[in-house]
Amino acid sequence: MMLGNVVSAGITFPVAYNAGLASVFLVWSTPLLYFVATAIQSSNRIRTLGARETASQRALNRARVSALLLGSWWSLTTIVIYPAASSDGKAIVATIMVGLISGGAFSLCALRPAMMNYMIPIIAGGAFALFLSGRPHDYLFAILLCAFSFIVIQSGIGRGRLIKENFEDQQQLAEQSAIIELLLREFEEGTSDWLWETDALGTLTRGIDRFSQFRCQAANEMRFDRATTLQSVLSCPGGTSDGLATVLGYVTTRTPFRDQVAEVVTQPVSRWVSISGKPVFDCGGDFVGFRGVASDITVAREAEAKIFYLAHHDSLTGLCNRAHFASEVADIFGDGVSAAPACSILYLDLDNFKSVNDTRGHTMGDRLLKEVGVRLKDMVGSGDTVSRIGGDEYAIIARSAPDKPTAALLAGAILESFAKPFDLGSETASVGSSVGIAFPGLDGTNPEHLLKCADLALYHAKAEGKRTFRFFTPAMARQRIERHRLEQELRDAVGNGELLLHYQPIIDNITRRTIGFEALARWQHPERGRIPPDEFIPVAEEIGAIVEIGAWVLHQACRTAATWPDDLSVAVNVSAHQFKDGSLVAVVREALALNGLRPDRIELEITESVLIDDPRQVLAILHELRNIGVKIALDDFGTGYSSLSYLRSFPFDKLKIDRSFVNAIKDDGVAHGILETFMILGKVLGLCVTAEGVEDVEQLEILSQMNCHQLQGYYFSRPMEDSDIGGYLLKEFRRAEVEVNAAGFQPAAYR
Repeated sequence: MMLGNVVSAGITFPVAYNAGLASVFLVWSTPLLYFVATAIQSSNRIRTLGARETASQRALNRARVSALLLGSWWSLTTIVIYPAASSDGKAIVATIMVGLISGGAFSLCALRPAMMNYMIPIIAGGAFALFLSGRPHDYLFAILLCAFSFIVIQSGIGRGRLIKENFEDQQQLAEQSAIIELLLREFEEGTSDWLWETDALGTLTRGIDRFSQFRCQAANEMRFDRATTLQSVLSCPGGTSDGLATVLGYVTTRTPFRDQVAEVVTQPVSRWVSISGKPVFDCGGDFVGFRGVASDITVAREAEAKIFYLAHHDSLTGLCNRAHFASEVADIFGDGVSAAPACSILYLDLDNFKSVNDTRGHTMGDRLLKEVGVRLKDMVGSGDTVSRIGGDEYAIIARSAPDKPTAALLAGAILESFAKPFDLGSETASVGSSVGIAFPGLDGTNPEHLLKCADLALYHAKAEGKRTFRFFTPAMARQRIERHRLEQELRDAVGNGELLLHYQPIIDNITRRTIGFEALARWQHPERGRIPPDEFIPVAEEIGAIVEIGAWVLHQACRTAATWPDDLSVAVNVSAHQFKDGSLVAVVREALALNGLRPDRIELEITESVLIDDPRQVLAILHELRNIGVKIALDDFGTGYSSLSYLRSFPFDKLKIDRSFVNAIKDDGVAHGILETFMILGKVLGLCVTAEGVEDVEQLEILSQMNCHQLQGYYFSRPMEDSDIGGYLLKEFRRAEVEVNAAGFQPAAYR
């Protein structure tokens, strides 16, 4: 602006000189030179101190005053020189005035008060000078000058408004940028994510310190030069990882990418970073670099790896778990199964592991499971997979044993190894194992079928004496299907009315008179016919149906006995599962009450196996039954595992000698001696002794000589249906009448 004023003054001087006002103009120029000198001094000070972001109110006031004085000074010059100037001079002065007005509007529009203070005096002076000239056309020029000035003022005001708005926008943008930068810095410091940028040459311009922290290096250890690229901060000592190579490929082709994971090998462990980025272009479409976000996902990757490990491995033994085992078996079938199997599947579990848990505690049990896993891994090949399926069950994918001979050798070696005690630290434990073996393709056409085959082979190995191994055969599957069908039909047998009771007489040895009957369950299958109890009773105990069957037997036996003479009793066999169920006493009470039967007419027979699991609970239940009035008999005496002390502790009324001793009584002196001992034992303990399995006269005579109290067997009668009991008792009564008539007197037993 000052330069424009100096130039305008220089052009005005010839006009003033020609008008005879040179001296006046020189006097006028002195303040102008002062204004110019002041402006130059202010410019130099600003240039020296640097541009300021804000201006003080004093500086603004000084600018307004200076503009007013300068405008007024030019206004005075116009009023003095224009009327005295020639026509050409008037044109020059008018042009200078228009230039000053336009220049002032352009240069002072950012400060509207200063602009108005500068322009209005010049406009007013120019219009006044035109009116003073007295020429008609100058009046028109005065009007045009005012209209032009109005337009210039409005343009200056508009431009000033734009400058102000632009300045305010820049200030607001700067504040927002500062806030965003602060937030980003706080975000980066508080999270594992950070921003990164590169220039057009690939040099990192942002995020170097965070990349260095990610690599566990100090920021000052990184090279802050043109070599500091994304590749240099993420490269591994052994080369570029696959993930980083992918990222660099995107960067090279200037393609956006998102969530690309790269592994960075550092000391002491590898770290993982997830990178996203996109290319940045300027307004002209030129590439200026990349900008993106990086995130340290090492913790997440380690957590994922741990979760994956736990999902595929047993937490106790560290072996593969059932899910991983099933996945590997599925992969075997996925690769295609040929006629020659690529491996064998071994299923095994520990024999009598429960006893280790029960007697030594679960801690020792867990140690044993770990040691089993260690020993199995030592036995198999490097390419084999050992898995803990659950509990004490293990499975092996034996790729080193793809045929029967090698699989048999491996299974035999495992069984031989298990024969040695396991070291549990403070003690040792000995457990055996059973093994089932199946082959992919030969024994199973899919993973589920194959595993079932191996499990069936294991089941048969355990059923055939344990501590052995068996290969799967189709017969096993047929037997399993038959067994499953039998189980299902047995569950429905009670509801379908297929069960019935047969009764075998119990004979008093002195009077040879029937004193009761033993109720024996039978199953009349609609398709298979009569199924003996030694086939379905064990199955019923295994599947838990024996409790329901036992309750039905008790109710049915009491219902039938209620129709007999009052001196006849009924004996009912009771399973150990009925004692464990805890409802036996309630069932007995209900059966007696519903049928109106005296308690002393029912006799419950239990085997010695009932006493082993929980003798205290069994003792309490037996005493409760005795308090009701029910009699208790120990069945199959001599074949169980209980000690003789049980005979003193438990409230028994009768001993029933197993038929195996009676069958051998004629030819086996040892059996004869044992029977005599049983008779003496019964006498000492005050117990009635019953011999089962009497089939001929010789056995009857020997037992009579031993003073056996009661007899039972085919010699007297086979088990009969309840409808035949009346005829049996009638025959016995008539036979007794014949004996009475022949003897000529009536024994007391028949009165």
